[in-house]
Amino acid sequence: MRYGFEVEAIQAKKGTLPRDERNDIAAYIATVKVEAEEGRKAFRKLANQVNGRLSRDCTDRAATITLPDYGSCQLMLRLKKEG
Repeated sequence: MRYGFEVEAIQAKKGTLPRDERNDIAAYIATVKVEAEEGRKAFRKLANQVNGRLSRDCTDRAATITLPDYGSCQLMLRLKKEG
């Protein structure tokens, strides 16, 4: 199954992540497509691709990924099936 991702929210400490970087991250995540058997594996592949850490409360439909390279901001993501 092929999956895409949608950014619901980006949380970062005030002043650590400029608005243009937030927009760049959201735009990049929207373009990423991965092949996986299930939603959790798709989120795991995305986390590996962006050098992030996947939260333990990940489900087949939603997850949170922390990006250490961007001031430990957190991405709240939703999964989309792509055909």
